[in-house]
Amino acid sequence: MELVSKQLTQKENLDVAHHNTILSQLLSLIPRHDFERLERKHSSGRQPRIFTRWSQFVCLAFI
Repeated sequence: MELVSKQLTQKENLDVAHHNTILSQLLSLIPRHDFERLERKHSSGRQPRIFTRWSQFVCLAFI
């Protein structure tokens, strides 16, 4: 990884840093406030143990 980053010029590093991933583009289609509203509406009343419901959704979307 270090070898690849050394080969890139500083301008190329900046260009790469600003590209969105496909996952990011997919998640941007889902308004977070709508997700949280549905989460409250359909909640079982239990708190999540490790992952928040949003984090779990993002993991499932990634898979």
